[in-house]
Amino acid sequence: MSRAIFLSILLLTLIFFLSPPSLLAQGPVSNPDAAEFVSGEILVKFKPNIQRQDVRRQRLAEVQGNVARTIPALDLLTVNVPPGSERAAIARLNSLGEVAYAEPNYVVYALDVPNDPYYISQWSPPKINLPAAWNISQGKGVIIAIIDTGIDLDHPDFNCTVPGGLSKLTTGYNVFSPFTPPDDDQYHGTHVAGIAGACTNNGLGIAGVAPQARLMPVKVLNYLGKGTSGGVAAGITYAVDPDGNPATDDGAKVINLSLGASGSNSTLETAVNYAYNQGVLVVAASGNAGTSSIYYPAAYDNVVAVGSTNPGDDLSLFSNYGAGLDLVAPGSSIYSTVIGSYGALDGTSMASPHVAGLAGLIWSVAPNLTHNQVRQMMQDAAQDLGTPGWDQYFGYGRIDALQALEPFSVNLQEMNGTNLTQPVNFLIDDTNIPVPTEKTLQVITANLEPITWTATISPDVPWLNIVPPDSGTISASSSNQLRLVASKPGVYGTYTTQLIVTGTISGTNVGSKTVQIKINYVPELTHIRLPLIFKN
Repeated sequence: MSRAIFLSILLLTLIFFLSPPSLLAQGPVSNPDAAEFVSGEILVKFKPNIQRQDVRRQRLAEVQGNVARTIPALDLLTVNVPPGSERAAIARLNSLGEVAYAEPNYVVYALDVPNDPYYISQWSPPKINLPAAWNISQGKGVIIAIIDTGIDLDHPDFNCTVPGGLSKLTTGYNVFSPFTPPDDDQYHGTHVAGIAGACTNNGLGIAGVAPQARLMPVKVLNYLGKGTSGGVAAGITYAVDPDGNPATDDGAKVINLSLGASGSNSTLETAVNYAYNQGVLVVAASGNAGTSSIYYPAAYDNVVAVGSTNPGDDLSLFSNYGAGLDLVAPGSSIYSTVIGSYGALDGTSMASPHVAGLAGLIWSVAPNLTHNQVRQMMQDAAQDLGTPGWDQYFGYGRIDALQALEPFSVNLQEMNGTNLTQPVNFLIDDTNIPVPTEKTLQVITANLEPITWTATISPDVPWLNIVPPDSGTISASSSNQLRLVASKPGVYGTYTTQLIVTGTISGTNVGSKTVQIKINYVPELTHIRLPLIFKN
């Protein structure tokens, strides 16, 4: 078999496994610019107006082709042709007016290269402010599809229930054998899945980005880490609508693709666009060649392209960058689940599920948002690491879960609707300014669920008071007012304290807003009068 490939899972380095040595199996080193394809198979899509089956059979018969499998959602056919005739068959079919496109069924490989042990613990959750973000959302009610080598269905860090009494893992799908569970017989998909949504607070292992989200295992790669572009497309269409009935709403809201290719191909683009048109957010790794070219499918407009950073917030040496890069996330030495155990891996494969998990956290508290709005929120909240604004190395920046979710916690703004600037200043003198002096703020949230808030002053001081009520209930459709009254301190000078507004939902803390309050107490204000100058 040739060492060249067209598509590869973007896994650069296997750093350390606390698991059997057999897991260190290596895929072939590859040249992603070449295009290895399955012998005796091609992919064919007829134009929408060509629905008569006899016409389709006649055209395929011209190349001795027989339909082996179909992807109904894409109207895509996997066609068997005589081995060795693939290129000629494709050329002939593409010359016909009835065919939208015909192309090889490209091979997909998983790649791994040994490296020295480094991190054996998780550094990424605090880096992207996950612990505080979990107070606001943990991904309840969202399904994230992991399209990969499958997931270890017996791993203890996926053996938990999520709100509603549902299992962490959905039934999933195995493109190689639809009636066989999508169990991981390699390790890569299990590692990716753990990053996105492993169980948390279960006394075991690691913490996933979206611990209350459900994970959908979609196996498109075999035990050698090998699959096809047609298989990936079939996995995408399953993830969008598992039972083929849009009314049941059992599909994934987020799809993670920790795989890529140096060049575009029509089958993957068609599948990605199908998911996008169904309102699904597709997230993909940017590539591991360390070059200024984003791999596909990440480079497609309808996909969130994710690069990798290290613990120092530098771009990982292997991470692809360039036009089309949206975000970066931790991808160097990421500790997560593997088959029956835990281990650390490098790669933009590891960065991508951080973003997929964050999208799940956002959608959980704002299910009315569109995929474009979720994407924009992640970009707006990102920590800018390069030149101001978008740049080719970091895109819009490294994801920040707390900043992205902060609008869904409790917040304060001016009565005119503008953002509150800090500190909140009071100026009091003994002559002209009425005392006590008042300031009214709005307590707001973007959360659809009602938030109960309570305001306190810390440290408590005699010169600042909250006018009752000092608590209330808000939601995205209703706000409250909070009135502060400042009085004269005993001695002239500058005084500071903090206003802390804490929010809860059903008794669970969903974050707080802290504002510095500053009072300047002076004997009198000095008025400076400037002379008027008239020009003759």
